[in-house]
Amino acid sequence: MRRTNPSARSQAVPSVRPLNVLDLRDTHEIGGPGKTILETFREIDIDRFRLHLGVFLTRHEGADTPFIRAARQYGMPVHVIRGFNQYDPRLIWRVAGLVKALDIDIVHAHEVKSDVIAYLSSRLHRVPIVTTLHGWIGNSVRQRVFIALDRRIVRRFDRVIAVSNGIRDEALATGLAAGSVRLVHNAIVLERYRRTGARGFLASLIGRTPSGPVVASIGRLSAEKGHADLIAALGLVVARGHKVCAVLAGDGPEQPKLREMIRALGLDDSVHLPGYVSHPERLLEETDLMVLPSHTEGLPNAALEALAMEVPVLATRVGGTPEVITDGETGRLVDARSPQALAEGIAAFLTDPVPWKRMAKAGRSMVERQFDFQARTRRMETIYAELAGRP
Repeated sequence: MRRTNPSARSQAVPSVRPLNVLDLRDTHEIGGPGKTILETFREIDIDRFRLHLGVFLTRHEGADTPFIRAARQYGMPVHVIRGFNQYDPRLIWRVAGLVKALDIDIVHAHEVKSDVIAYLSSRLHRVPIVTTLHGWIGNSVRQRVFIALDRRIVRRFDRVIAVSNGIRDEALATGLAAGSVRLVHNAIVLERYRRTGARGFLASLIGRTPSGPVVASIGRLSAEKGHADLIAALGLVVARGHKVCAVLAGDGPEQPKLREMIRALGLDDSVHLPGYVSHPERLLEETDLMVLPSHTEGLPNAALEALAMEVPVLATRVGGTPEVITDGETGRLVDARSPQALAEGIAAFLTDPVPWKRMAKAGRSMVERQFDFQARTRRMETIYAELAGRP
């Protein structure tokens, strides 16, 4: 955690209490947004800001989720906000009550449900509200209805943070005032992503020693992440005679469908779904190629993490991904929803990995220059102070 210099502080303006910020999140998993919340808690200037985490759960859900466990391990104050079900309107009053009880100065929402509740609760107990847009994902009719609602609600937020230029443009297209939108790219704590030479984690993960180069994809197993395209591509690669060990790390609603697809293509010995991996850097240590087959992206943390570990990246040309992967310089980009294009990219890597490794090395340098987490946190501190009317 960053602390200010006490002697410098004593010479400044009279001290004021730190700003209390409540992050709202509706998820069991950590994921990219969750990592950003936790790392911001560690990095932020605690003399100026105190972060709290509010997590939505239904009456039947246990509070021992990966995200809540991680937050408590970090020492972040966690407040479970329970509803009868996912859409219990009483959540609005409970958030307003929590804001009042904790003397919260700013509420920071992080997805559609949090946006709706943050906005409505702020009508009951007025505090500035800010949201981070990671990308609108509409895999179902219900999701698309909520997205339509969210596009209207975010216009009422005091600040809207976009994690990529693409999302910023999409937000402005909804009618948001340009003055309320701030571009703040995702970032990672580079110190956590350094090679150690350790081996054996992958074998313990999949229950066997990998045979052939390791292709990994790390992310939630949800339709918009394009894992079905990747599995189809791996089928084409194996049919061409290439040996490969593929690991699709993550949990999500698509897992049963993907397992059935793996069986149907006869890829049980080549493609593995180990579930959620809490330490992706250990998997990346033994990964030869990272593939991100997404249909949509905000700005992919997985690409940043892979490049930080100097792992070559093959990704689809969607959302904010081209802001991380410059084709031919820091990785390779192909069209989305094309198993054939993914297969050709994987085969090209397997045939000649040397230029890919050069791109990964250049990618590490780029991440160091442009996606440092300390710089990102200083940007967030500025936005919070601006919202509270502090210098």
